[in-house]
Amino acid sequence: MSSSAIYTNLGAKSWTYHYDTDVSPVQEFHKRLPGYRETLLVPLDDVAKEFGVKAVFVKDESSRLGLPAFKILGASWGTFRAIADKTGIPLDTTLEDAAVAARKAKITLFAATEGNHGRAVARMGKILHLPTRIFMSRFADEETVKKVESEGAQVTVISGDYDAAVAKASVESSKDPNGLLVQDNAFEGYEQVPAWIVEGYSTLLIEAEEQLAARGLKATITVTPIGVGSLGHAVVAHCKSDGRRIRVLTVEPETAACLHHNLRVGGWTTIETSATIMSGMNCGTVSPISWPVFVKGVDASVTVSDLECHESVQYLHAHGIHAGPCGAASLAALRKVAAIDSNAVGLDSDAVVVLLSTEGARGYTVPKSTCSS
Repeated sequence: MSSSAIYTNLGAKSWTYHYDTDVSPVQEFHKRLPGYRETLLVPLDDVAKEFGVKAVFVKDESSRLGLPAFKILGASWGTFRAIADKTGIPLDTTLEDAAVAARKAKITLFAATEGNHGRAVARMGKILHLPTRIFMSRFADEETVKKVESEGAQVTVISGDYDAAVAKASVESSKDPNGLLVQDNAFEGYEQVPAWIVEGYSTLLIEAEEQLAARGLKATITVTPIGVGSLGHAVVAHCKSDGRRIRVLTVEPETAACLHHNLRVGGWTTIETSATIMSGMNCGTVSPISWPVFVKGVDASVTVSDLECHESVQYLHAHGIHAGPCGAASLAALRKVAAIDSNAVGLDSDAVVVLLSTEGARGYTVPKSTCSS
């Protein structure tokens, strides 16, 4: 560990990930969804000059399949695969035929969320004309609840935290003989659907790789936000497979740093969290199917404050990237690592950095500066 603020794992640089399944059908499925198109890979030339690296890019997920976040990629594939598994339809089935099969089976979709995942599952419910029930924690704000409800879902806000919402969604789905839980974090006895959701995120990583290749570049560092860890799992899998040697930097809120804590103590545990403007990352438990991948494949982990994140939101907005706090966390992480220990992820003159901006602009309470002005 190079600093008290940064966790580093030197062994991750040479570790290799091996896919258990072929993820190429995932992209073909996503191309069948209404409104599919690649999201933008936006250069941040000023940031690259600031850090003395070759290039910095933002993979801008502020508008993905008509929703303001990347989550629909995992939720759509996870929902489709779960329906296919339950009904026996082949994986090249059209959305229309999948909807017919799901309605015949009287399927109801269930999920827990801090916002974007639940809205994405609800969108799949709308596309497939299926009833959807979404459970949210006590930290849910009214605006986010209304956005999930706008997709046609029934939303229940519970008195507990996110982990409690996941437990509630699981219990309620098990009470329904045709209930289908589409959750992006695994727990004992529930691993397959979260694994499919991880596969779903491979689309944005392959897109970014192809967009860089069109510029004659290859990534050397990818920075990813961490909530329960499904996106981060996909990032590590991509960056450490097929001969790629891309370093992975993860970022979490200081008040909800479950992965960072686990990496430091060297074991998988649940932590208590508190409110953060990075609400989609307010998770106390790393998905257990992702933890073994993280402990071997994450090169560096850092936490950021709400104020640091807010400053990065403002910077990105000023440069035409309309990111929300979870999306801007990647830039905040890069700035922090560059200031403390640039060697932690290989920030040198040959570095090509990809920042994953996972959500579009949204309202939040602006954190107060601790400095007098």
